[in-house]
Amino acid sequence: MGLSRKGLSGDRAGGIEGLPLQLMIMVLVAGLGTAVLVGWMGGLSAPQAIASVMGEPSEIMLGDEDMDGTFTNDRVALTILVRDQDGNAVAGASVVLDGCGVTNADGSLVYGSTDAEGKAVFQDLTVSRHGPGIGFITVTVAKGGLGTDSSLQIPVISR
Repeated sequence: MGLSRKGLSGDRAGGIEGLPLQLMIMVLVAGLGTAVLVGWMGGLSAPQAIASVMGEPSEIMLGDEDMDGTFTNDRVALTILVRDQDGNAVAGASVVLDGCGVTNADGSLVYGSTDAEGKAVFQDLTVSRHGPGIGFITVTVAKGGLGTDSSLQIPVISR
């Protein structure tokens, strides 16, 4: 079997004596690796993103003037304000409104883009719902490099 007792005990002694040196090398390499990773990660910054989308008014009221069960308002004005995580205005973001039959005066889809102040202003919108209750207009904002946000839902109340 080629292995003698003396050879095994010599290997054990060598392994135990060499362990502190190997351990020191591993600790040194791990420490340097950690330092490199921490330095690299410390230089990273969070990517820019759309942080807040606000709308004014905060709710839209509809009425059923002709008592036919369809609640409408064809004089809705809506202002959307978009900011990034630093609180800066997001210019050039696409804004789309969807839900509760919201259309432009000509019946077309409602969309626009934000100006230098991060505002998108919509005038003379028509909003309609069948029956009393509550619905929502979803505001979707998108900008290349900043992502998409659909978190704002404006309540539409028909009574």
